[in-house]
Amino acid sequence: MLLLAACQRSDVKVLIGATAVVAPGAQPIEDSVIVVAGRLVRSVGLRKDIPIPQDSERTDLTGKWIVPAPGGRIAIGEDANLWVLDHAPPGEVSKRLTEGRWQPNK
Repeated sequence: MLLLAACQRSDVKVLIGATAVVAPGAQPIEDSVIVVAGRLVRSVGLRKDIPIPQDSERTDLTGKWIVPAPGGRIAIGEDANLWVLDHAPPGEVSKRLTEGRWQPNK
């Protein structure tokens, strides 16, 4: 049973290094860290200020941009509906996180 628990993936995702735009018109956060637990944003901010949980799935997004899905924002307690862009907004979406789960790109 213990071995099975050790093989399961963490439901904590950490998005590291992107420039994050937490809401339309907000000042971008360069070199950000966004921690997602389950389907919710647990923390967001500068890499130097946000601790990275030990048991987490980490994704290096250096050079990318993260924006909220339309109608959303990136804030503690909000649903983790995030779009990853290769360039500054507006740009083409390269990855989508919907309620904390990575979605296949369409």
